[in-house]
Amino acid sequence: MKKKIMIVFLMVLLLGIGGFFFISKKMKEKNTTYNTQLNNREEAKKFASEYTEVSEENVFVYRTPDEIIEIMKHGTGVTYLGFPECPWCQFYVKYLNEVAKEVGIEKIYYTNTKELKATSMDKYNEIVHLLDGYLQYNDEGKPWIFVPNVTFIIEGNIIGNDYETSKDTHGLSEPGAYWTEEEVSALKQRLKKDMEQVLNSQKVCTSGCNQ
Repeated sequence: MKKKIMIVFLMVLLLGIGGFFFISKKMKEKNTTYNTQLNNREEAKKFASEYTEVSEENVFVYRTPDEIIEIMKHGTGVTYLGFPECPWCQFYVKYLNEVAKEVGIEKIYYTNTKELKATSMDKYNEIVHLLDGYLQYNDEGKPWIFVPNVTFIIEGNIIGNDYETSKDTHGLSEPGAYWTEEEVSALKQRLKKDMEQVLNSQKVCTSGCNQ
C-alpha cells in the first residue's frame, strides 16, 4: 500500500515539475515576444520621427552595419540603406513601406549609410563588395551606394535590388515632381515582385531566417 502511495506521489511530483517547466517556458516565450514587439514599436516610432513621410505604423527596424552584412551573407529579408537627410529617401520609404504592408513583410532592416561612412569605411566597403553588380558608379568609376537602396535576399543570395532616384532623377530636383502616379505604380510593381519571393521563401526557410 505504501509502495503504491509512493509511486502515485512520485508521478504527481514529476507531473508538477514538468508542468512548472512547461509553464515557465511558455511565459518566457511570451515575454520574449512581447519585448520584441515593444522594441519594434519603439523603432518604428523612431523611424517615423526621422522619415516624416511614413507613419508610426511602419515595418522598419534598425540594424547595425555588422547585422546588415550578416543578413546579406547568410540571411533572408529586405534591407534598406539610406539616411533621413536625403529628400529622395524620404519619399521612397513611403512607397516601400506601403508595399511591404500590402505583401505582408513584417520587417525591413535599415542602417544609416551617412553614419556608416563617417564611422567605418571598412564596413561600408564590405557592403559595397557584397552588392557587387548591383551598384552604380561614382565620378571616380568606383561602385558606390547611392541611396535610397533596397536589397532583397534569400538565404544569403541577392535576388533583387532597387535604387530608383538614388542618382538618376530625370533631371528633376523635387521628389514630389518625380513621383507621378505612373512612376509610383511601376516602382510598387517591382518591389512587390521581389518582396513576394522573399516572403514565400521565409515560409519554408530552414536557415538564416532573421528575427
